[in-house]
Amino acid sequence: MKRHIFNTLFLILIFSTVGDALIANAAISIKSFKHHFVTCDLPGDYVMGIGTPAMADFDRDGDLDFAFCSREDSFYWFEKQDSTRWIMHVVGEIHLGTLGAVVMDVDKDKWPDIVIGGYWYRNTHNPCFEKFECFRFDDTIQKGIHDIVTADVNNDGQAEVVLTSDGFGCYWYTIPENPKDNFNWQKITITLDVLDENDDIHGGFAPNGVNDLDGDGDMDVVLPDRWLENQDNGKIWIKHGLPFGKRGPWGLSSRSWIADLDKDGDHDIVIVDADQQGSRGAWLENDGATPPEFTTHFLPKTADGTRGSFHSLALADFDNDGDLDIFTVEQEDISILPVGASPRGYIWENLDGKSKEFAERIIFDESLGGHDALAADVDGDGDIDIYFKNWYNLLQNGNGGKEHADFLENLLINGTSDK
Repeated sequence: MKRHIFNTLFLILIFSTVGDALIANAAISIKSFKHHFVTCDLPGDYVMGIGTPAMADFDRDGDLDFAFCSREDSFYWFEKQDSTRWIMHVVGEIHLGTLGAVVMDVDKDKWPDIVIGGYWYRNTHNPCFEKFECFRFDDTIQKGIHDIVTADVNNDGQAEVVLTSDGFGCYWYTIPENPKDNFNWQKITITLDVLDENDDIHGGFAPNGVNDLDGDGDMDVVLPDRWLENQDNGKIWIKHGLPFGKRGPWGLSSRSWIADLDKDGDHDIVIVDADQQGSRGAWLENDGATPPEFTTHFLPKTADGTRGSFHSLALADFDNDGDLDIFTVEQEDISILPVGASPRGYIWENLDGKSKEFAERIIFDESLGGHDALAADVDGDGDIDIYFKNWYNLLQNGNGGKEHADFLENLLINGTSDK
């Protein structure tokens, strides 16, 4: 009898352990994520597209909310109630033509604010926002900011704002002691190569392409075909070539992410083409030299069709197996759609843990595209979910041609997906 009980408990332990291992190592598939609409009918006009995505716990209630704008209308944030319901609030009027946005606590009151190009929106806790101007554009539409991130560029222990536009330039800004004083953010030039009349670089370092590439302890910058080495605390920038970069209708454009993908102690670059058809994904392996050089490893393309524009990138351990996977989604833009398929969402699953072998998995295929997606544990259940919204509304898409914002709920670990 005792032996029987022991054997039963042993088998339960074995099956439980194996079951947990199978869940943790389950292949990512289209059943791994459940789609929900955050909104499927946004107010306003959309001639210039939908931009400025931002994600944070704006009301500090313990879950992550989603914000974005109609670029010639208004800026909205959507308060998450649960995985099927969001409440829309108006943040304020938007700065015409602006594309990128980033969340940071500008006024250091421990509430998340939003920086958008030449403006920042102060979270007033109630849940409204107050708009302040950081600096002024000469031509607000033509010089709209494409990429914007935060990083400690000058090693002072504080986050600065890094932004770029091919109509404006590439700069970093220090935040003044009183950020409510208009136009007093100090501007330091990184490069003017991005300008239309120079190398015409539409975007490149969003969402996470500012980090230490050469191991010297400061923040460097990735652009589609080059990286810029930070010297003298952000006052000098040295250009180095990268074995990537493809020109599209709006110039050189990409999304990038710096991380130690192969776990060898130095930072590599994950990068995808953007704003063009035939987009590619790759990771660029850092050789550890001073300064480093990079070897390109293209990510597999096994699904049918020619890819559209990959205007999104996120790295996370989507399947909770201890390594970084890579997410992207094709842009919903009629001029640069995929050929032979509707826009789809993909995860390149890291199969060997050291990024030498990836598998391309389609995780979303409902004739809906995405633009500047954001990934995090939105619902607090321990796995990584995804927010995104479209760029232009199409006459024919999975939402009757209307604009939309979307939530992909990760089911792979804590849900009920078919493993």
